[in-house]
Amino acid sequence: MEQQEYLLKLQMLEQQANQFGEQLNVINQQISELTMLKSNLLHLDKSKEKEIYSEFGKGIFIKAKLDSKDFLVDVGNKIYVPKNFNEISKIIDEQIDKFEEIKPEIAKRVEQVNKQLNSLIEQARKEKGGDKTKKVEKSKEVKGKRK
Repeated sequence: MEQQEYLLKLQMLEQQANQFGEQLNVINQQISELTMLKSNLLHLDKSKEKEIYSEFGKGIFIKAKLDSKDFLVDVGNKIYVPKNFNEISKIIDEQIDKFEEIKPEIAKRVEQVNKQLNSLIEQARKEKGGDKTKKVEKSKEVKGKRK
């Protein structure tokens, strides 16, 4: 295999590894955000406060009075459904579990890409070493003919 082919394959494998790494980062970030959301939800559930600051948008907060602790949850396509603390907590746990299930699959793919990389590097070394062996043999032939 030519050097350009090796470089092309190495670049492709590196891109795959980077993509998987980015996916793992996004998953870890989502898990972190969901964990923080659950923590905030539990804090609010135990709190006796009647006023909170609620995000209005883009880092802008507004003071709001809590008349009840009922929530509306976006279930997709801008459809909102009333949920209580226990239901929301269960939804958060399910989402975290789904992300946790995906992580080993992506880690396995990263491992496969690493094996391919190592195999490709080893193959390149062998071929490069084979070239050196051929050069040494040719050199010996030339010296033998001179004698």
